[in-house]
Amino acid sequence: MIYTIILAAGAGSRIGNKPKALLIAPQGRNFVTTIAHTVREAGGGGVSAVIGPPHGDAVKKGLPPGVGAMTNPRPDRGMLSSVQTGIMALPSNAVAVLVWPVDVPTVQVATVRAILSASPGRIIVPTYNKKGGHPVRIPRERFGEIMALDGEATLKDLIDSKPELVERLAVDDKGILVDVDTQADFDALAATAKK
Repeated sequence: MIYTIILAAGAGSRIGNKPKALLIAPQGRNFVTTIAHTVREAGGGGVSAVIGPPHGDAVKKGLPPGVGAMTNPRPDRGMLSSVQTGIMALPSNAVAVLVWPVDVPTVQVATVRAILSASPGRIIVPTYNKKGGHPVRIPRERFGEIMALDGEATLKDLIDSKPELVERLAVDDKGILVDVDTQADFDALAATAKK
């Protein structure tokens, strides 16, 4: 089964110290619920969110039914620490995992289906106009390498170091690149939805 880890432990410091997981997406649901619904519609397996201080309790209350939560006690160490927290909690039947930052809420269901059904055993990076986006699919065979990365490294470092194991999957979905980091990003997303 392919599970999904939603990375939702950030402090939201660039968007007014608000939890991005609870921002409302154009579909009318909060970001974390929007992503969980997309995964389920695409036929993905279990979904869990990695949460952490200072917004962990609020985000946990905002999770939709059926979405698990695991806590990264030190998300200030960087996104890799949340990826590692999520991987440690995966069940033994996980053949791969989608790593999905909560601030990328507008990926299409068809895109997720394509990522889920792409070549097994490979790292799948969706691309739009040759730019890589999210979510990224990581096979179980790479979990040990991710857990062995030190705190200064990133998931991108692993992907860049193993080009022979990576499939860059072209998709017709600019949502894979929509990263809501700031209030301006959020306002632009809302404006696009109104068009």
